[in-house]
Amino acid sequence: MIKDSPIVEDTRRVRRMISEKFDHDIDRYIAYLQSEAAARQAKKAVQCSDSSDNLIADTENRERTGKENRTN
Repeated sequence: MIKDSPIVEDTRRVRRMISEKFDHDIDRYIAYLQSEAAARQAKKAVQCSDSSDNLIADTENRERTGKENRTN
């Protein structure tokens, strides 16, 4: 019999750990993955919104500063 490679052994070890963490319940694991994905998506949306707000504020500041410089 051929001995499994270290990569295969490590993959199986991690798979067992994940399975045990979720009591070998694939539905619980899938629900966990979906909730994590939703949380990451929500975080990205907030970060994108923050970036847009910063961009708008920066643009408004530049416009205001430009007008002040032209009047001086």
